[in-house]
Amino acid sequence: MKILFRTSGGSNPKNELGMGHIYRCINLSKKLTSHKIHFLIEDFGSVTKLLKNNGLKVSKLNPGINEDEDIKKTIRYVEKNNIDILIIDKYGLKNDYVKSLKEKVKTVVITDLRNIHYNADLVVNGFIGYNNSIKFNKYKTKCLLGPRYQILSNHSEKNNSRKKKFDLVLTLGGYDTKCIVEKILDFIITKNYNFKILVILGPATRKTKKILKIEKQYKKNIKIIKETKRFQDEISKGENGITAGGISTYEFARLNIPFGIICQYNHQLITSREWAKRGIGENLGMFNVKLDNKIELFLEKINQNDMKLNSMRKNKFSDTKKIINEILRLKND
Repeated sequence: MKILFRTSGGSNPKNELGMGHIYRCINLSKKLTSHKIHFLIEDFGSVTKLLKNNGLKVSKLNPGINEDEDIKKTIRYVEKNNIDILIIDKYGLKNDYVKSLKEKVKTVVITDLRNIHYNADLVVNGFIGYNNSIKFNKYKTKCLLGPRYQILSNHSEKNNSRKKKFDLVLTLGGYDTKCIVEKILDFIITKNYNFKILVILGPATRKTKKILKIEKQYKKNIKIIKETKRFQDEISKGENGITAGGISTYEFARLNIPFGIICQYNHQLITSREWAKRGIGENLGMFNVKLDNKIELFLEKINQNDMKLNSMRKNKFSDTKKIINEILRLKND
């Protein structure tokens, strides 16, 4: 079959995008390699390169394209390329947009938070705020809900028992909007914490002069990598994590690594609070000058080996086989 991913992302803080939608689509596309995969994207920075590095075919729309033009061009792409299934995963998705495309092609929506009411053929929402379940929304669309249906990177159970090399893994996902990594490292150094630290910057995050200086000066204790295709392998080496409030929280939870969450965008607070409510992750709030005390308390728990967060072992994560079966079934409906 011919499957089209319509997604957006990149290094534009005004759009509150980041790279979570892109990574989720990449993760799913890797499970569909027996089919012909297309990507139609709005690239707000670094997305095209990331997709091409993963061997994916990319076509681009103008970033911030208006909805009517977007619909027209997406339909044109669908018809020209005889697309069988359209998978949409993008921020700020509206139901009218989905409905218009569903009239032309079988349409799957991948979404976040409590957003499930789309007039699509299938909705996938892995939000931690939902219990694992299959329900129908007000349009009678089947919805796969809960962390069982969060689409994560390839995972091996061996990762769970991997020998730990680092006290802390620090990553702000695909794009560190406010140079938070730099500020946290500076804070750790100032407080003289003797941690072994792995930093994963993300494909849209540049190495600042400060980061380069820290990397050179503290290379015995701090390892900094720009990006990795083996995210699970890398973070599994850590005893603890600090991350942003997006998809990476699920990656840490799946490996039962205690993690603190620094939110880069207001909507990430919703996810962060859900992790905190379950005692699985610690909500460190939005990054601002008042965050230092929260970070210090979190780091002190690591220093004292006093991290007390719950495990997710009883919860099934990332059942992509079930998701794939439901998507492919649409072709025959």
